[in-house]
Amino acid sequence: MILTCSSCATRFLVDAVAIGPSGRHVRCARCQHGWFQEPAVDLPRSVPSDAGTTGTSQQDTRALAGMAMPASRPTPLRRGANLPALPRKSSRMVEMLSWGALALFTFCLLAGGYMFRDQIIHAWPQAAKLYVALGVDLPASQLRLTDVSFAQSMQEGRPALTVKGMISNDGVAEMTAPLVLVKLRNAGGRDIFQWTYQLPEPVLSAGAKVKFETSLVDPPVEARNLEVTFAPGH
Repeated sequence: MILTCSSCATRFLVDAVAIGPSGRHVRCARCQHGWFQEPAVDLPRSVPSDAGTTGTSQQDTRALAGMAMPASRPTPLRRGANLPALPRKSSRMVEMLSWGALALFTFCLLAGGYMFRDQIIHAWPQAAKLYVALGVDLPASQLRLTDVSFAQSMQEGRPALTVKGMISNDGVAEMTAPLVLVKLRNAGGRDIFQWTYQLPEPVLSAGAKVKFETSLVDPPVEARNLEVTFAPGH
């Protein structure tokens, strides 16, 4: 049977016959704590008179009767030895939850890296090269159209509409300027014509400003207003 010290929780493997049918006073060989040990529940109450000494040395008998454990201390059981196995939780469920948590963390990390790429690049300019290598478009808000103007003129005897302006890179990383989109509208505000223009050298370094100029020969006579923006999807 297994005896457990109520003071230091050390466990010992002892023959139930040595405890006897009425129990014995025993002492922990580790911390010297003593207690009365009840007999094993499955030990018959009627035991032969010599049962307590059969297979047990005279020294062990004296030690039990004299409030002490045997002089040769029994080796404590290793943790969990001779104890019933505890039911294990479903490892498959734990694995599924672990993978789900990892997937959620990865998604949040990637989404945050994309949504806040402007702030990340501003704090760490070298990150712009990483975004470009991954094929992620840098925030277009870093590019601005400024000083936009237009004028009507004659080119080789034909009326022409000339649009001028400047593209500024306000970011901290090199960027490629998208196409410039010019839309013409009639007096009612409806789009009637549009065209695009690409800078000869569209790559702008951080803080760079580049002028652009584009013309349309024979513009629609009903054109009354125009709008200059960056072409979407570029």
